[in-house]
Amino acid sequence: MEYIYFFLQANEDASNALYFAVKEYQSSGTQATVLNALQHAIKEHGYDHDTLSQAIIDIIINNHMCKLILFKTT
Repeated sequence: MEYIYFFLQANEDASNALYFAVKEYQSSGTQATVLNALQHAIKEHGYDHDTLSQAIIDIIINNHMCKLILFKTT
């Protein structure tokens, strides 16, 4: 959803915002990275909800799309 926010800041046409956000997410490599990291975290932490929750938060922070958007515009 953060990609949509930044997309809308640069474009007035909101009709395709979700479409472009999904396409960008898929083509950026972030989707595959997140899935691999999540699988690894589940294998490593199993049912330990506290450490698994922190691992998932770390995955989200380390792979958020606004990093890509900010570097793409320069």
